[in-house]
Amino acid sequence: MQKQLNKLYRQTQMNSAPSGRQIEISILELASSKLRSQLPTSGELSWSHDLNDAMKFNQKVWDVFSADWMNPESSLSIELRQNLLSIAIFVKKKTFALQANPKLDGLQLLVSLNGNIIDGLSAPRTKASEV
Repeated sequence: MQKQLNKLYRQTQMNSAPSGRQIEISILELASSKLRSQLPTSGELSWSHDLNDAMKFNQKVWDVFSADWMNPESSLSIELRQNLLSIAIFVKKKTFALQANPKLDGLQLLVSLNGNIIDGLSAPRTKASEV
């Protein structure tokens, strides 16, 4: 699965920016959907293989994005890459914590964080965001 994500993300970079952004949005939406499907309708969150798989998939998505952000040839500004990498580190720590001790608010936080990144990617590009 990691190889498929890497290939899809590399393909994103070869396409024009708007279609690349759309692929990134689609990947994050898929990861968010997998996480949301694990939110309990009532009660507490408990560990399951499906929950673990959803969190692993989300982490792999963030790992692929992180690899691109660490690339010195990335088209993003250094400041933006550093901010995104900080978020990626937070996602990794939160994911490991949730795998050890599933908490509803933690899972909701990952879903919300993905949603915020999706919103940012969906926003129209401005001169300042293209740097």
